[in-house]
Amino acid sequence: MGKVAVMRLYNIYYLCKMSIDGIKNLDYDRNSYANGRYDYTLVGWQKAVQSYDIIRKISFLNNEVKQILDYVPAYVHSDLRPKVSEGVVGNLRRANIQLIAKLDVIIELYESLDNGDAQEGLDVKIPKCDSFKEYIQYMKDIDFIFSQCPFISQTDEEIVFNTVDVGSMWLSFFIKAQAGKHLILSTIAKLSEVAIKIKSNYKVTKMQDEWLETMRQKNDVGQEVIDVFKQMKQKMLDDAVSELEGECGISLENDEDRDRARRSIDKMAMLIDKGVEIYSAIETPQEIKVMFPFSENAPLLPEGLQKLIEAKEENNGDDTSEQ
Repeated sequence: MGKVAVMRLYNIYYLCKMSIDGIKNLDYDRNSYANGRYDYTLVGWQKAVQSYDIIRKISFLNNEVKQILDYVPAYVHSDLRPKVSEGVVGNLRRANIQLIAKLDVIIELYESLDNGDAQEGLDVKIPKCDSFKEYIQYMKDIDFIFSQCPFISQTDEEIVFNTVDVGSMWLSFFIKAQAGKHLILSTIAKLSEVAIKIKSNYKVTKMQDEWLETMRQKNDVGQEVIDVFKQMKQKMLDDAVSELEGECGISLENDEDRDRARRSIDKMAMLIDKGVEIYSAIETPQEIKVMFPFSENAPLLPEGLQKLIEAKEENNGDDTSEQ
């Protein structure tokens, strides 16, 4: 069974905020039968389903949403305006009132906190630390990559620390950049991908390094063998730097820049190997999100969310034009 991803509190809030209206706007039109019995038409059902599909990505609300969807018979589930019985409507009303109350609490709680600005950027998940010293080392390595890697520092954009997510090990950064450029985000996506390739060899090279050092101390292997091994590791990092030069369209002209690039790739590989995960923030455009190697495991891209965002943006645009 795969690992369950832990979602940032902000992302939970964001999904609730974007989806709650679709659930609140579900309405029940009563139709009369000749014998005095009633059935109902669900108005706004498809938009509500879109919202349910988004909310069910939040693990602690998944079962509740599944129960709501199960109330509506499967044979009318895909109808634009399903006709259902009075009993179904009663169950839906009660369940929706409870769900909306929970969504409102999450939204009000988050908006009562001072959690920095929300905009496109990066979310960094830190693995569980056994000591404060270990946590600080993660911070130092991340800071080195973000501030010293020449593929990042040579852009005209800037990574700015935003906040630490409430009650978790998530760090949030936003990007100061011209609209639509996304240079740093695409660079970090490429850097992560290259580092993952290096990581696959990291454990092997680390074991070889430790074994060679043990052999050297026993005088079972000469310094020249160790030097050859270090040269092989150096070449692996040099090839990774060259790959990033081609991917980013940046040529590193001096040895100091190439050394910082090698160290950044090496640190990124070690961080990923230890469990650090780097995601694009939930506000980031889809074309950038898909570049990040961790996106497949992130519960941040539920189907239907983009449509809801686009619909809200269109409505906001209409409201602006009328003013």
